[in-house]
Amino acid sequence: MATSAATPDHTPDDPAHPAVDPVAAAISAVIDPLIVNEKVIAAGYAERSRLLTELDRLGHQRRIIKGLGGDPVESGRNDPDTGAHGPAWDDEELARRSMAAEAAGALRLTATTAGMMIFDAARLTGQLPGFHQALSQGSITWGHAVKMLTLTDGVPEEILGAFEAKVLPAAEKLTSTQFVRVAGRILNRMHPVPLQDRADAGFVKRRVVLSPDADGMAWLNAYLKAEDAQTIYDLLSHIATDLDTDTAAPGADAAGIDAAVPPRTKNQRRADAYRDLLLDGVGPSGLGHGIRGTVSITVPALTLLGRSDEPAILDGYGPIDPETARRIAGTATSWSRIL
Repeated sequence: MATSAATPDHTPDDPAHPAVDPVAAAISAVIDPLIVNEKVIAAGYAERSRLLTELDRLGHQRRIIKGLGGDPVESGRNDPDTGAHGPAWDDEELARRSMAAEAAGALRLTATTAGMMIFDAARLTGQLPGFHQALSQGSITWGHAVKMLTLTDGVPEEILGAFEAKVLPAAEKLTSTQFVRVAGRILNRMHPVPLQDRADAGFVKRRVVLSPDADGMAWLNAYLKAEDAQTIYDLLSHIATDLDTDTAAPGADAAGIDAAVPPRTKNQRRADAYRDLLLDGVGPSGLGHGIRGTVSITVPALTLLGRSDEPAILDGYGPIDPETARRIAGTATSWSRIL
C-alpha cells in the first residue's frame, strides 16, 4: 500500500519565512493601533489649533467687530501722533473676548482658559508652522508643541524660523522632556539677548500662584530662580528621606483625620515637609534644622574665571546665567574636574 505525506512549503528554520513569536505578536497587536491612535490624537490637536486660530481671525474682522461692538470706523478714535482714524480698542477687545466666550461655551472651559488656548493656537499656527505641520502628521506629540510654545515665548522673530528648523528634528526623535533640554541649549546659543539679561528679566516675574483643586485640595506654585527652586526641592527631598519610616501625617489630628493612615509616599512626605516648614517654621520632630538643600552645576572654566559668558548647566534644569553660576560656585563645598 502506497502512502504519501504532504510536504510544507517551508520549515520553521526557513530564513525566508521566520517563525512568528507569539509574545511579540500579542504585544504588536496592541502597540501598533496605539501608535496609530497617538497620531490621530496629535492630528486632532493640530486641527483644534487651526480652528481656534480661525476663530481668532474672526475676532479681528471688521464685520464681526461691527456686529458685536459697533462700527469700528464710527466708534474709532484719532491717533494723537498720526491723526489716523482707527477702531477703538474696546470694540476690538470685545470681539476677541466674545470669540473666547464662544470657545469656552463649546468646550466647557472658563473664558480665561479658552482665551489662553486661542492665543497659543495662533502662535503655533502662525509662528511655528513647522511644528504645527509635524503635529498634524503625528510625528510629534502635543506635549512637544507645548514645550516649544513655552521655549519660544518672547523669542525675537528674527531667529524664530531658524530656531524652529534647527530643533524640529530633535522633537521628532526625543521625548518632550529630552527635547526641551536639547532645544534650550540651542536657543541659548542662537538668542541675540545675553542669558544674563534674560535671567534678570525673568527674575522680575517671580510670583506665587494659588490654584484651587477638587476634594478640599489646592496647588501652591512658586515661580522662582531655577537654582532656588532646585535647592528647595532638594531640601524637601532630604527631609522626606529622613522621614522614611514615619507613618503619621503631620497635622492629621488637628484636621480631624484618622492618624492611623498607611505609610506615606516620598511625594507625600515632601508635601508635608513643605507645609510644616512654611506654617510651623520647622519639620516634625525638629527636622529642617541643619539640613541644607544642594544643587549640582557644571561650569566652564573660562566662565568661572569671568572670561566667558558661556552658560553653566544646572543639574535637573539646564542652562543658567554665568553670574548665578559663579555665585553658586563661590559657596561650593566640593568640586569634580571634568575634562
